[in-house]
Amino acid sequence: MRDFTIGDLGVFIGTIGGVITSILIVLQKSSCLKIKCCGIECVRDPSLIKKHIKEKGEPDTPKPNLELKENNP
Repeated sequence: MRDFTIGDLGVFIGTIGGVITSILIVLQKSSCLKIKCCGIECVRDPSLIKKHIKEKGEPDTPKPNLELKENNP
């Protein structure tokens, strides 16, 4: 059996991490109601997720809520 160096291990872990991250990003941006992957099942409402994804041209910082609420008991 071939000996592995710490550099080989780092490359392997980085590659696996990149693949898992890519899969999670694709699943997050999908508009499916029901997702099944690797024996895990999820039912969700994609309209809630789409509200929080930044559209092209929007600033990176959120806009402040300028509505004033009165404190009447």
